[in-house]
Amino acid sequence: RSYIAGTSNGGRHAMVAAARLPRDYDGFLANSPGFNLPKAAVAQLWGAQQWNKVATYTGTAHNFDLESAFTQPERRMVAAAILSRCDALDGLADGLVQDVEACRTAFDLARDVPTCSASRDGTCLSAEQKNVVRDVFAGPRNARGEALYARWAYAPGLTATGWADWKFRNSVRGGRDPVAVAHIFSVPPVTTALPNTLSYALAFSIETDAPKIFATDSVYTQSGMQLMTPPDPTNLDVMRQRGAKMVVVHGMADGVFSVDDTAAWYDALNDRLGGRAGEAVRFFRVPGMGHSRGGPATDQYDALAALVDWVERGVAPDRIGASARGTGNAGGANADVPVTWSATRTRPLCPYPLVARYKGGDTEVAASFACEK
Repeated sequence: RSYIAGTSNGGRHAMVAAARLPRDYDGFLANSPGFNLPKAAVAQLWGAQQWNKVATYTGTAHNFDLESAFTQPERRMVAAAILSRCDALDGLADGLVQDVEACRTAFDLARDVPTCSASRDGTCLSAEQKNVVRDVFAGPRNARGEALYARWAYAPGLTATGWADWKFRNSVRGGRDPVAVAHIFSVPPVTTALPNTLSYALAFSIETDAPKIFATDSVYTQSGMQLMTPPDPTNLDVMRQRGAKMVVVHGMADGVFSVDDTAAWYDALNDRLGGRAGEAVRFFRVPGMGHSRGGPATDQYDALAALVDWVERGVAPDRIGASARGTGNAGGANADVPVTWSATRTRPLCPYPLVARYKGGDTEVAASFACEK
């Protein structure tokens, strides 16, 4: 048997391989996939511009801090508001928002988060901050109101350092997103070194620069999107017909690649297959987890073993066991795990769109939860 697996851009590779190289592998495992990576990179540049509206720094290209727009104390306060409205929607208040769909209507940023009447002190957000946070989570749109990337789900994992790294630092510092958009994804590409990645991010035009990821010319006959994605993302017919299987796992608090983008891909695949996508592809969301790991989450799971069982034994994964990396964990403790959790907490990861719902019993073990609508 032959398998391909990866996370982040590697997760994108695995998803692309399922469409482009369906005869080469029996199993495909995509973790936290950056499937629409050029779009996600554009979203990060656009996001940097939004944060810049309320950032309080007065620095230079080498001395800036977009995190001042939405500090960790402020994020903790918002996370607490999310939990107060959404934590118990799955039947148990345990620091995890399992029912993210119900949370979309249960939590309202404008209503549930205090608005500052004076200066910011970590217990409230200014009205302008609320507008920026709302816009960032809604995803980038151009002047015509057209969405250029997916929205993000409100999740308590926004408190994690990893979430902040992606939202405030990787979009500008070190040039990860600016360099990728300028030199790799755009046609024509910027052919000289960026003198200042922050300046490039803040000057990036969603109207005239963003369309370049879809453009081609006589030299660059393939666009950035064509380079990074398959021609028909939901055409997995060859993979399915030869009996290959695919597992996709994505954290709900991923700060760079939206879990909603992956869900939209799966929904489109399921529609194309008349509701039978689950016969060959299973998609699992990890509540609280950031990009590939971390966050207040049970972020340890063996999706590869689940995939192997499916491919080689015909056992489709109806749930995947996941555990928290508490103190003493062999893989290293996760600093984002609350001290109130058991160090050995387990939860089931449920195939989308099912939700892990508490059915009674020990609140720290996966056996007390069932995957239901």
